[in-house]
Order: sequence, then structure tokens, then C-alpha cells
Amino acid sequence: MTSRRLDFEKLPNTRDLGGMKTADGRTVRQGRLIRSGQLAGLPGSDIARLAELIDTIADFRTEEEKGEDPDCDIPGAAYHFIPILEAVAAGVSHEAESEEQVFARLVFDPEASGNHMCGMYRKFAESDYSVSQYSRFIHILMEDHDKAVLWHCSVGKDRAGTAAVIIQKILGVSDEDILRDYLDTNGYLKDELDRVIAYARMKTGSDDPRIESSVRKLYSTDRSYLQAFLDAVDRRYGSFDGYVHEGLGLSDSDIQLLREKYLV
Repeated sequence: MTSRRLDFEKLPNTRDLGGMKTADGRTVRQGRLIRSGQLAGLPGSDIARLAELIDTIADFRTEEEKGEDPDCDIPGAAYHFIPILEAVAAGVSHEAESEEQVFARLVFDPEASGNHMCGMYRKFAESDYSVSQYSRFIHILMEDHDKAVLWHCSVGKDRAGTAAVIIQKILGVSDEDILRDYLDTNGYLKDELDRVIAYARMKTGSDDPRIESSVRKLYSTDRSYLQAFLDAVDRRYGSFDGYVHEGLGLSDSDIQLLREKYLV
């Protein structure tokens, strides 16, 4: 059982975690935990539907990303800006690079593109800043909400996908279902990926097959990326349980509260 895709005109990767099963036989509540891509440039029908579904938004993008594509105002929804990566860290090992510079450096190098993505996922666990931001988000989930909490990054793949993994593991979803749900993103973003590949070929003026391979590395989810995050968690905290308690700052009673709020 994986998350359930919600039908929107311009949000192909918006999904409700409700319905996912946990190891102890419980089920994630529907209409309470929603992952998505950015809420920019939405038609009125999507805005109206979101207003019905959610009362809280967590935006994981950088200040630059947010400025380029600001979220639409969703009536009745509280907005929290929680950038997971510091602006200077967006290029991972090349910290001064913009996203476009990273793209230009990697577009002909599939191996480096994969390494870049693994490095970003490791940073989610190794960076004190990133860990503290995920902690902020989880503590928002502990507050009272009348509707769903929605979290997003740019396309809902990496930063938002990792947040979904964290929530699912805290709630007790099986590792097998977590991985399947994480990889489901590739199907939902297939059309977007095809557009990026076409753009990369146009931008470079080349049909070099390395371009498609590199873009797929950069704009897809991959088992190795998630494993890079989980391995980094184990190295730093000893276990995911250690990460939850020491990194995210959750007590046993906090975990119990989250399970009571989001499981049936």
C-alpha cells in the first residue's frame, strides 16, 4: 500500500499518505498528511480544492526558489517557510553554485549527477541546519489541525520525499512500502521529466545520450538516494530511532502523540 494520488490540474505529484498500513496493523488517517510540489501558478480550481483540504503549508524550498515561483495564496491555510537546505548548500560540494550552474556542470556526466544527488541526501542527515528544519516541521505536525498539513519543495521529490519517509518511519510504515511510495514519484513526474530532458537538449544544442542519463539522475528518485540518507542517519545517530530522539528532538510521548493523531 502506497500513498494515494490526488487529482489536481497542475499538481501531478500531490499525494495523501492516508491509507498506508503500519506494522502493528493500523492505518494512516486520510486527509491529514499531504505531500506535494510547489503551489505556484495554480488555476482557481486547484486553489479552491486545496482550501477545502488543508489548513497548513510547509514550504521546504530555498529563499531563491520561493522568490522565483511564490506559492499561491490558499485561503484559510497557515504558511510556514522551512527551507531544508541553506542557500549556500544548494550545490552540495560546490556551495557557491546556483542551480543552473550545477545543471550545466552535471548535464553531460551521469555518474557525477548520481553522486550529487546522494550527497544532497546525505546532507539531509549530516547538516545540523537540515536536521533542525525537519524537526521544526515534525513539531508542526504535533499541533492541532482541523484539516491536512501539506508540505512541498519544488516538485515534491527529494526534500518533500524525505519528509514523507521520516513521517512514515515514525508512524511505523514498513520499509518496503516506504521505498515503493518513494519510487512512485517517478511515475507521477514522468511528463515533467520528459519536458526537462527536452529542455536540456535544447539548452545544450546536443543529442548526446549522456544528457538524458544525467537528467534522469537529477530529476528522478532512486533507491540509492534514499539509502544514502538512511546510511548517513545510521552513521551519525546509530539508528533511525537515535535520529528521531537526538536529531529531531522527539520524546517517546511525542511519538505516541503523532501516532494517536495520524493513525487509526
